[in-house]
Amino acid sequence: MKAKFIINPSSGKQNFLKSIESIVGCLVLNQVVDHIDVVYTKKVGDALEEARKIRKGEYDFVVSVGGDGTLNDVVNGLLEGGSETPLAVLSMGTANDFAQYAKPPQTPEAFCRMIMEFKIRKIDVGKINDRYFINRVSGGFGANVNDKVSQESKAVLGKLAYYMEGALDFSKKGMETVRIRLDSKQFQGERDVLSFVVLNTCAGFGIYQGMPDKDMQDGVLDVLIVKKMALGQVSTLGLRALTRKMTNHPKVKHFQTKRIRIESASKEDVSVDFDGQTFGNLPVDLSIVPGALKLIVP
Repeated sequence: MKAKFIINPSSGKQNFLKSIESIVGCLVLNQVVDHIDVVYTKKVGDALEEARKIRKGEYDFVVSVGGDGTLNDVVNGLLEGGSETPLAVLSMGTANDFAQYAKPPQTPEAFCRMIMEFKIRKIDVGKINDRYFINRVSGGFGANVNDKVSQESKAVLGKLAYYMEGALDFSKKGMETVRIRLDSKQFQGERDVLSFVVLNTCAGFGIYQGMPDKDMQDGVLDVLIVKKMALGQVSTLGLRALTRKMTNHPKVKHFQTKRIRIESASKEDVSVDFDGQTFGNLPVDLSIVPGALKLIVP
């Protein structure tokens, strides 16, 4: 077999090179692969371009090495390029929401064993305008937190850096709401919301981990709207999240859909992120692409 490793060298884990060397050694020594191309990204967009230029049949699989941002770029590149190359995920970044949900192997031995067995699962991917996302799209409170965290903070504090930035964001904005308009077959209307999220998986730090388990092959997006609430109700929302019953909270509206448009219902710009990266401002058109990605799973 022939493989391509797309590696983000600014990954949050300092010992990632040793892990990659162990994996490559295992694959080669066990004669699982006979050719490996390794690419290190240097700037934003490199991973996307490296994945997009893969031709159909050029590689038996590609490995995304990094965090959610690297994975998002690789997924977009593979789908835009149309190579249908199976993807393996080696989570080495600070933000690894997809890895927490999909649970790919975390040790070189287990990762090598997964490649040897080579079981493929076709999973859904979300689409936001002309881009793709594998985890979530969100806006309002908590959006774009990833972009506010410095590389230095990630290296020193790890995922705690995201929680600290989220707490700082809340201290500045408090219970600030945004007014949005939603249009889908299942729900239409305007709402004042603290935040909204459209999920392909239940991956993500914070309250979205309070979702019930979600299948990556269910063919629908889950939409959550956290409505305006009193400060005292926030603690009950957090409790519901911890017990995975957040969708039962009276201030949370949850529904499933295949397609939805979200717009700002005021003159205010409402920023949106996808897979923890800045996307832009509303409006956005969101849809599900069933079985779009071939994922190598344990």
